[in-house]
Amino acid sequence: MNIENSKSRLVAPVKELNFLHEDTQIINKNINAIQAYSMMTHKSSAWLNTTFKIRDFLSYRLGGVKPIKGFGSSTIHPTKLNDKLDFFDVVKITDNELFLQSTDKHLSVLVAMQINACTEYKNEIKITTSVVTYNFFGKIYMLPVSIAHGRIIRNMLKKLA
Repeated sequence: MNIENSKSRLVAPVKELNFLHEDTQIINKNINAIQAYSMMTHKSSAWLNTTFKIRDFLSYRLGGVKPIKGFGSSTIHPTKLNDKLDFFDVVKITDNELFLQSTDKHLSVLVAMQINACTEYKNEIKITTSVVTYNFFGKIYMLPVSIAHGRIIRNMLKKLA
């Protein structure tokens, strides 16, 4: 995989990023991007819900950031450009792509979900998460996120297998 040639799915050029993570999963051919998101975020684990509660408490108290309350949006279908999906803004949506962005005074994150053909019956979904931080709080915030993010995404992708 060549991240350098895929700048459109990154929040900024690679050299400007403070965090970059990519993961893939083989999925059934009949799953589109919004269905994949719905399946991945449906019924979050108690562990993930707890981390969101801690995040909301600390981010609000220390950084003045509005609570995001985690996943579980009741508005999944239909979703269109500029809709809110959980705590993200939908910035691109097709059957095979879903780009979600969240920006505040401390950082900007872009999650790019892309589905590509793999075999006659299977596709591959690739999730790229890129972050740019704007200040000290953003950098501190990303420390625990950077440690846990891979595990969180991997567990969410397992729901698609």
